[in-house]
Order: sequence, then C-alpha cells, then structure tokens
Amino acid sequence: MMGYKIRSPKTFTSFSLETLVPMDNFYRQVEKCIDLSFVRDLVCHLYSAFGRPSIDPVVFFKLQLIAFFEGIRSERQLMEMVSLNLAHRWFIGYDLDEAVPDHSSLSKIRERYGMEIFQQFFEKIVELCVDTGLVWGEELYFDSTKVDANAAINSMIDRSESEAEQHLEELWVNDEESASTETLLDLVEKYNGERLTGLHKPSYKRITDEKVSLTDPDAAPMRAQGGGSAVFGYRDHYVVDGGKARIILSALVSPASIMDNTPLLDLIDWTCSRWSLQPKIAVGDAKYGTVPNMVGLEERDIKAYLSTPDLSKRSEYYSSDQFQYDIENDQYTCPQNHILPLWSRRKSEEKYVYRADAKVCDACPVKSECTGSKSGRH
Repeated sequence: MMGYKIRSPKTFTSFSLETLVPMDNFYRQVEKCIDLSFVRDLVCHLYSAFGRPSIDPVVFFKLQLIAFFEGIRSERQLMEMVSLNLAHRWFIGYDLDEAVPDHSSLSKIRERYGMEIFQQFFEKIVELCVDTGLVWGEELYFDSTKVDANAAINSMIDRSESEAEQHLEELWVNDEESASTETLLDLVEKYNGERLTGLHKPSYKRITDEKVSLTDPDAAPMRAQGGGSAVFGYRDHYVVDGGKARIILSALVSPASIMDNTPLLDLIDWTCSRWSLQPKIAVGDAKYGTVPNMVGLEERDIKAYLSTPDLSKRSEYYSSDQFQYDIENDQYTCPQNHILPLWSRRKSEEKYVYRADAKVCDACPVKSECTGSKSGRH
C-alpha cells in the first residue's frame, strides 16, 4: 500500500551536532589544518574593553571562508545556507538550538575591519603556507579575471558635475595616517583607476576620464564576459606560485580600466620582497607580453616566459617580422631587399626608428602592401 508521511516535529535532546557531521567532511579537514585564533590579535584594537560581546572574529572569518568555498556572494544567502547546513554550523561552532549571526552584522563587521585587516589575514595565511613548505618560489604565474560590479552602466554621469564631485569626495576619503612603507595597500592606491601613461602621452580619452558611476565610483566599464554590451567591473590580478600547491601569493583588485599587463612588475616586486623569494621564471599569456614587462623581468634576473601578441593581423601592411635585422650594420632589410637604416633615437620613448628612403618606397611595386606613408616605411 502507498505510504503517507505526516509531518510531526519532535524535540530531540539525546544527540549532538558533533555526531551528525561525518569525520571525513570537508570542513572537518579545514578545521584540522588551520587555527584561525590569530585573527583575534589582528582586530583586538577595534573593540572596546567593555560592553556587549560581539560576534567572535574567528566566526566571522570562518563565514567568509564558507562563502568562498561555496561560491556565495550574498551575505543574506550565506547565512540562510549556514542556518540549514549542519557542517557549516559545526565549523563556526553554533549548535542546533543557537541562532546564527544576522547577515546585516557581517556587513557592519566587514566595514569596520576594512581592507587592511583582510590583507593582513591573507598574508598570514600565505605565511603559514610558506612555513609548511607549500610555496616553491622558483616560478611565478600571472593571470587576471574580470569581476562584475553591482552597478548599472547607465548610472554614469559627467565628472564635472558639482554634485558628483561632492559625492565622490565623501566616498573617496583617504586615510592620511597610513604607513609610508611599500605595502599592497599602496599598490591598491596606485592602481585606483587613474590613467598610468608611462612614456607615451595618450591620444584618446577613456570613458572614465570624463564620466563616473555614482553607484560604484571605483568601477570602470568593460566588455561583458561572453559578449554583449559593456558592463561595470573590476580586474582581479593574481600572482600564483608554480609549486604543486599553486598558492596565490598576491592579489590586486583594480578597476577594469587597468589592463592586465600594467601592474605586473609592481606585483612581482611586492611578492618577492614580502615572501623573500628569488624566482627564476615568470609565466604569463599574451596579455602580459609587452616589451617593458619583458625588459623589467630580465633586469630582475627573472626569465620572462610571456607570450607575445600577434600584431600582424592588426594592419593591412607587411608585419615587422617580415623584415630581417642586420645586427652588424644595425639596419633592417625589407621583403624587396631594400635597406631601412637607423633614422632616429627617441630616448623619451625608449625607441629606435628605422626608415626606408621615401623615393625607394615610392618606386617599389609592392608599396601598397607595405606602407601608406609618403615618407617611406618605418
């Protein structure tokens, strides 16, 4: 016969949460591997010696780990899951009859701690990995990923509007008492979205040069992942150790307007200094394969294994790799065997320019495939 289950809640008092979580559960392994009691020392200066007890800082950081492990971005959703999941309750030390922290409390705690505390937490975890031999240090891998911001692209307004300037001043209050030593927080300040021109003066204006979002002023427009119209977002830059454990040694979040290759040298300097590493190899894809990055790595005695972008498809003319360089005479030879001697040294841009004679180029039968310049191929 067909059974029919009648819901009849009962109160049980004869079992423990300890017995309900399997011994091989993932969170038991995490608890066994790391002692997070050190976080209390990191944040003790933020609490008063008297008053109502707060949520244990260890519990807060364990909740952040759960959010990371489970891929949860909403604190409301996080606490709903923790309330239902026995392993999560066991991990944060809350029994079945205890109410878990409210999601609004997590937001307030995160705001109180600020980025500096989270950075110290990150560095302590990496330090523990170094102490246990999980960091190799011979090779460093670079990569980045796009992160969508919680702001609509149509929330942008002109930076020149007085109301926007006043609003941004309230949002971008700088801490003048920060340490002067080079920390990752200094890099965050450096890569805050302002244009880093380097040796070249930009010939165009970015959207963020003139417009800003009131919802999230730190974000910048970027191409949506998977295509589609532009969205607001960030770039998360990583430095990963080449050992088997693949420990992330450094992470820098910047507006999407900061390209992947821009902070590479600063990140490697910070990583090597912070963890006392002397890597032999740096690895990255074509996004990092710029001349300044390669030269900078070689100057640091680090072999640059960076893919170089294929620029030949960006122009309808002959690509530079079709020209042969003569090291003895310091000149190039074009596909038609004409000479391009050294023409000028642009020291301010760190460039040497080689140029063919204009008369030779004008008489060349394949000029239309090589250049459209009236002064000859550069």
